[in-house]
Amino acid sequence: MRGCCLPAVLTVFAALAAGCSSSTTAAVQGKVSYGGEPIDVGTIAFIPKSEGGIKTGGLIDNGAYSVEAKVGPAPGTHLVEIRWARPTGKTSKNEFGEEIQIRREGLPEKYHNQSTLTAEIKAGKNVIDFALEK
Repeated sequence: MRGCCLPAVLTVFAALAAGCSSSTTAAVQGKVSYGGEPIDVGTIAFIPKSEGGIKTGGLIDNGAYSVEAKVGPAPGTHLVEIRWARPTGKTSKNEFGEEIQIRREGLPEKYHNQSTLTAEIKAGKNVIDFALEK
């Protein structure tokens, strides 16, 4: 994923969150690390295992995420997908001539495309941390 694609991914999550609110959803927050180090920039998605549920999620910033109840997941079991926009050490110029970091997916597919992660969401506030192993 190039650095310029990250804003598009974040916009999609914001659009999903803005259009999906219900009194039957829960708040969830926590920390996300990979190999013991916090993920600096990424996304987390909660995908309900039950039919008819709505995928929701949020941003990971400096190893922490928070999804408010008004846009949060419904109680129940969810598949969890985590993505990390890891810096490659390279830069590029954007359309405004600004130097930006080039970022690529930094996690193995078992944490996103072929995720094995799950979370049990309960009514109310939830604190769920993800310590991902290398």
